[in-house]
Amino acid sequence: MGKQTTIKLYDGPSLIDGKRIIVLMTGLGRPSKNTKTGDMLQTWILRYDIAPHEAIKTGDDSSVCGGCHLRPLIFKKGKVSDKPCYVKVFQAPRATWKANRDLPVTGPEEARTLIGERIVRRGSYGDPGAVPMHVWNNIPKTRKDTGYSHRWDDMDPALSSIVMASVHSLDERRQAKAKGFRTFRTLDHTGQLVAGEILCPASKEAGQRTTCQSCGLCTGKINGQDNRKDIAIVAH
Repeated sequence: MGKQTTIKLYDGPSLIDGKRIIVLMTGLGRPSKNTKTGDMLQTWILRYDIAPHEAIKTGDDSSVCGGCHLRPLIFKKGKVSDKPCYVKVFQAPRATWKANRDLPVTGPEEARTLIGERIVRRGSYGDPGAVPMHVWNNIPKTRKDTGYSHRWDDMDPALSSIVMASVHSLDERRQAKAKGFRTFRTLDHTGQLVAGEILCPASKEAGQRTTCQSCGLCTGKINGQDNRKDIAIVAH
């Protein structure tokens, strides 16, 4: 296969609304240049039939992002005070979708061989909770993989072992923790940090002390006795 850079991990119905979505993994053939995450394999959860930069305009991004507070259409309605999603969908997501949406799905064994021990970012764009759990179980898991989901209130509880619950208030944080999730909360300023949380060590406010690749704090809940701090970050 040579130096394959992108594979398709899933092509099927979204767990959110049943529409056709795909999961593409990039970075297999060359290291990532993302200075915050470091060299992690990226996974893009996308509508198959609609380009991501168009889906955010029509609301069809709900198939992959659900009710995320940071979706552009929801943000524009003034439902939250956070800044909208930082992902520039007309860049990497659009280019990845255009070049690779019709790839065949790579089988689990071949995918595991290609991935090896590389660290995976689940949901570089899109919510991992839109994808069946078996897809994530079919790829190797390391102690530094990352993942975030806004679907913590209605998805498979098993995802708490591989994703953080994305929350936007202390009330949401309490609810997510009651369901067994560790949390990743967006703040307006550092003064909102509470006991049990720390600032993302890779963030500007924390001095960019490390990268996601090296940190490993956003791996979800490792086991029932996981006492690591929850993570918070100032929205930009």
